[in-house]
Amino acid sequence: MPDVQRYQVGAVTLTRVPYFDVGLDPASLQLNPAAVDQVTWARPAWVDPVGRVLVGQAVWVIESEGRRIVVDPCGAADAFIRTGPEAITHQQAVLEALRAAGLPADKIDVVLLSHLDGIGMTALACGDGSWEPAFPNARILMTTAELDYVAEARQIPSQIQGLAALHSLMEQGAVDGIGPPFACTSEVTVVETGGHSPGHAVVHVRSGEAHAVFLGHLAITPVHVAVARGPGFHHEAAPAEAALESVLAAAAAEGTLVAGPLWPAPGAGYVSGPPWVITPALD
Repeated sequence: MPDVQRYQVGAVTLTRVPYFDVGLDPASLQLNPAAVDQVTWARPAWVDPVGRVLVGQAVWVIESEGRRIVVDPCGAADAFIRTGPEAITHQQAVLEALRAAGLPADKIDVVLLSHLDGIGMTALACGDGSWEPAFPNARILMTTAELDYVAEARQIPSQIQGLAALHSLMEQGAVDGIGPPFACTSEVTVVETGGHSPGHAVVHVRSGEAHAVFLGHLAITPVHVAVARGPGFHHEAAPAEAALESVLAAAAAEGTLVAGPLWPAPGAGYVSGPPWVITPALD
């Protein structure tokens, strides 16, 4: 398991509590393997020696103004850790990793979801097949546009991971819709981008002159800033790509720390370019 990473963004602390990093065939991320091979700056942090794209499962925690805010905990991981008899074993391991990092689940105030792509560690699987909030004292926040989208998806055949679990949490009254821009604190703001999904959002952290941004799934891996994705990767490709370009340009100009919930250790980096390059950050 990679080490816990901590970054200071002005008065705000960002902590990445890892569970595992894994190498995936580029094609599973709708990336052309030959094109990935040409991204020399991606090795060894983002692509392994045999050309697999590294993806991380982790829980990011933002500590701002006395509040603890989790972002996309172990998102898009349902096929790995939220399915079958091992789901409970996995969730216990993630909760223990949080406790060991000094961030126990019952001390989390807010869970921010950029969108729905698997329930991840937003919910706990119970032995009877039901779900309950993983962070029992936290409100779960998503944009109202995303909640409207998943509400419609409940009525039609859908490939959205985690849909049943999210609706269970909604029925328990644990989920709130937000109309971005939404300020969790004066330092942490949710901004809707759309594109990847109808209500997809990014999270900005600003404290003094320091700035960080969580990209959600605008770039599942840093390699996505340099290699075109296949059709169907985004719900609407043009606005998703425009949003990513806008964030990258601002980050390069301002020296912003850029983080991806699914990026492998160290989980964040700094942008230069264009053409865009993401250099791993040091905590």
